[in-house]
Amino acid sequence: MECSVKIKLSAIAAVAAAGTFAAPAPARAETVLQIRCNTDSVTIEQARARLEWARDCGTRLNVINPTTPVAPASKYDTGITGADGVTHLIEYIETDDFWGRNSFSGDSADVNGAYTRYQWRTGVCTTSTDANGFQKWTEPNSLWLPRPNYPTFGNNAIIDVATQLYPNPNYALHDCNMYTDQAGTVRANTAVTGLFVSGYCTASCYTPDQEVSFSTGKVNILDAMNKLRNDVTTLSSDSTLQDIQLKTDGVASYTRELRDSTHQIFVIRTKSGGELKVTGNHPVLEGTGRIVEAQSLKVGHNLLKPDGSKDPIVSVTQTIHTGKVYNLKPTSTNRVSNILIAQGFLVGSSRFQNEDVDYMNRIIIGRGFPKDVIPQ
Repeated sequence: MECSVKIKLSAIAAVAAAGTFAAPAPARAETVLQIRCNTDSVTIEQARARLEWARDCGTRLNVINPTTPVAPASKYDTGITGADGVTHLIEYIETDDFWGRNSFSGDSADVNGAYTRYQWRTGVCTTSTDANGFQKWTEPNSLWLPRPNYPTFGNNAIIDVATQLYPNPNYALHDCNMYTDQAGTVRANTAVTGLFVSGYCTASCYTPDQEVSFSTGKVNILDAMNKLRNDVTTLSSDSTLQDIQLKTDGVASYTRELRDSTHQIFVIRTKSGGELKVTGNHPVLEGTGRIVEAQSLKVGHNLLKPDGSKDPIVSVTQTIHTGKVYNLKPTSTNRVSNILIAQGFLVGSSRFQNEDVDYMNRIIIGRGFPKDVIPQ
């Protein structure tokens, strides 16, 4: 039985049974969150380490006792069995505060639910007991999200007025303090202000020299992010392989890494002389209309151009990029409208790497029916 989706429903039921209702997260200015994520950017490995750190701090500081949580924390049996088919998944809620005050998991405050849904696709959870006696959920590595989400923090529930806070840079499990600097030298007074999850950030995957199409033409991804361009060119939702239509959409978020790190980059060259350089798990639209990971492309496959023409791949090589990588996500949640133009080729936005990861390897745009076979 799958755990991730049903967990959220169980969490709502448990809170309702306790006589309270978990309200939606407070409204946040998306551009402010973009800036916070840019400032608090981490690698994939660091994102997973932060989720581990947040889970540990949330249980030890807020739930405290795995058998009898200290109020306002709570514990409940989801009724869902884990991978062994016998053991029930036990969830811990860090707080019943409306805004998620002092919760390391966010305003939903579900410790194991947040830990799993931000780094794995929906699947069956395996249970274990951590060093502090709390049940811990994990999923198979085959279900890892290519780009995990991770929490970024502030000292106010309203992101516009919050001072950004940071965990200790090494995510040491014994240190659950928050700091006002990334080096972890100036401790924040969260005993007075409280701490809040301002939102969740996602890692990135374009090298900085790659150009993405905007309403005025091709723009270097780094320049676009620095100027917070809000006019990215995408496919219209009714596009087909026979009739590709473009539109201008807003940008929901940009992401980049704060620190330089080493990335394996796939360099894809085509017959026309085109070149696309992305990380291995970057979504790319292949000639059949299927969205695939860049690392699965081979000589003989085709990339698609915005006019619908196919450009045969003549070589796929790998290189190392030391530095930052970048990404963006359009405002639209429509899957076809999350196809962008990078280096003159149709590629997927970061949305396919997390929210719509289950659509990888599927046909996103197919062939339209000829008009003469459609009943009038």
